Amino acid sequence: MGNCNSGAVGAFLAGAIIGGVVALLFAPRSGAETRGMIRDFVDEEIDMVKNKAASARDYVEDEIDRYKRKARRVARRVEDAVENVVDDARDRIEEEIADVKRAVATRRTPPTPAKA
Repeated sequence: MGNCNSGAVGAFLAGAIIGGVVALLFAPRSGAETRGMIRDFVDEEIDMVKNKAASARDYVEDEIDRYKRKARRVARRVEDAVENVVDDARDRIEEEIADVKRAVATRRTPPTPAKA
């Protein structure tokens, strides 16, 4: 359905351009004057396309920069979260090691029997 609409719009625009060119060619003007009008029209259209292309390029570059900044913020948040998880795990492991060392240090070993 989208292709049908864009095809109809394209056909309409092509018809309008062709109709404009035919009207210019049959208008009561000299050939040089008509060619000048066509040249001016084409130059204006080229400038318009260049301006729109520049605007589109600027917009895309701005959007790329915006998404890069957003990606950097997300990456920093992920790095911070991973660092916090690693720090918490390290603290828990160190506490477990300290608990084991305390348990070993306070355990009394039974005396060994003397040999007769």
